[in-house]
Amino acid sequence: MVLPRHRLRGLSLLNVALVAVVLAIATTAYLLFFRSDSQAAGTTRPTVAVARGEVTASVSSSGTLQSSQTASPQFATSGTVTAVLVKVGQVVAKGAAIARIDPAAAEREVRIAEQNQIAAANSVTAAAETLDDAEEAADEAEAAAASPTPTPTTGQQTQSQTQNQGQSPEVAVTNAKASLARAKADKEQADQNLEAAQADVEATTLKAPIAGTITAINGSVGSVTGNGSSSTGTTSGSTGQGTSTASGGSTGSTSTASSSGFVDIADLKTLQVVAAFPEADAVKIKAKQAATVTLNAEPGTNLTATLTSVSPIPTTTNGVVSYSATFTLAKVPASARIGQTANVAVQTAKAANALYVPSTGIVTSGTTHTVTMADGGGTREVQIGVRGDSFTQITSGLNEGDRIELLQGVIGAAGGTGAGTGQGRAGQFQPGQFPGAGTGAGTGAGANRGR
Repeated sequence: MVLPRHRLRGLSLLNVALVAVVLAIATTAYLLFFRSDSQAAGTTRPTVAVARGEVTASVSSSGTLQSSQTASPQFATSGTVTAVLVKVGQVVAKGAAIARIDPAAAEREVRIAEQNQIAAANSVTAAAETLDDAEEAADEAEAAAASPTPTPTTGQQTQSQTQNQGQSPEVAVTNAKASLARAKADKEQADQNLEAAQADVEATTLKAPIAGTITAINGSVGSVTGNGSSSTGTTSGSTGQGTSTASGGSTGSTSTASSSGFVDIADLKTLQVVAAFPEADAVKIKAKQAATVTLNAEPGTNLTATLTSVSPIPTTTNGVVSYSATFTLAKVPASARIGQTANVAVQTAKAANALYVPSTGIVTSGTTHTVTMADGGGTREVQIGVRGDSFTQITSGLNEGDRIELLQGVIGAAGGTGAGTGQGRAGQFQPGQFPGAGTGAGTGAGANRGR
C-alpha cells in the first residue's frame, strides 16, 4: 500500500519535531548536571584577614516594662466611703488625700476615750494623795515608837485608827502604792486608747503612701471598707505587705472594696525591665553590668540600662530553669508604658585592641581550637579569649593580617573575582573589612557578610 504524498510529508515533520524535543532535553540535562558539577569543583571557600579591634560578648532575653515601685493602699479602719478624691491617670504626691469614709463613729470613740482619760487621771491623783497620807502616818508612828516618853499624837491616833481597821502603817503604805500603780497603768491605757481613737479619725482619710500615678480605683462612694493596710512593693522584690495589682472596681451601696487595695498607684517615672535568663546565661550576669534595652513599640531606639539585681531563687517552667533579672533604665521615653515588651542585651565580656576573626572560621574540638589557613596553608591551633556573638578573640596562634578560611558556605567561583562586604556590630569591624575570596580572569560575585 502506498501512502499519499501529503501524508508522508506530515510524518516527516512529526519525526523532526520529536528529534528536536529529545535534543533539547539532553542539552538541558547536560547543563544542569554536568556543568554544575564542573562549577562546584571550582568553587572556593571565602577567606578573611585577622583584624584588630574590640570584641564584646553578651547574653540577651526579653521581658516587660514594670514600675519600680507600686502601692495599693487600703483604709485602716472600717466605714462607708463618702468621697473619692482622685481619678485614674491622675498623678498624686506622697501623702495626698485619695478618699474618705464617714468619720462619725471614729469621732464618737474619740470623745469616749477623752472622758476615760480624764477619769483615769483623776484616779491617779486620788491614789497619790492616799499614798502621801499613808506614808505620813507611818512616819509619825515610827517617831512615836522611838520617843522615851510617848505622848498621844495625831500619828498615834492615826495608827490606832489604822490598827482598829486591822492594818498596820506599813501595810497601808504598801496598799496605797499598789493602788497608785494600778491607777497609773489605767491612765497609760487610757492615753493609748485616745491615741488609737484619734488615729482612727485620721484614717478615715486615705492617703497616698508613695508618689505616683493612679492606675486603678477599686472602690466607689457608698462602698463599705474593712480594716486593712497599705500594700507597697517593687518589681524585683516586694516590701511590706507585698505588691498588689487589681483591676475593675466595686459599685453599689453594699459592695466591698477589693482586698488588694482601694486604689492602685504606680511610679511611672522610674520604670524598669524584668527579664528571665536561662541558667546557662544567668551565671554570666551580675549587678552593675551595662545593658541595652529596645522596646518592641520603638524598635529603632536603644535605651541604656544597668543590671540592678539577679534573683537568687530560680523559676522552673516546663522543666526550664531561669532566673529573673531587674534592669533600671537611665532615661525613660515619654511614650513608654507599663507592660510593654522589652528586649535586653547584657554585655558580659569585652576585649579591647584584640586580634579577632569571625567565629565561623574556628573549629572547636573539646578544648582545642583550630583554623584553616588560606592558600593551602593547612590547619593551625589557636588560643581564644572572648567569644562574641559574631567574632572571637585570638590570643595566640595568629598574627594581624593572616588570612584564614571561613568554614560555613562557599562564596565565589574559580575564575571569578569575589566582591563582598563586611557588616557587623558597632565597634567590632568596618564595612568592607572582610572581602570575598576568588581570583583570576572572568567575572563573578561573592557576598561575604561578617556577622
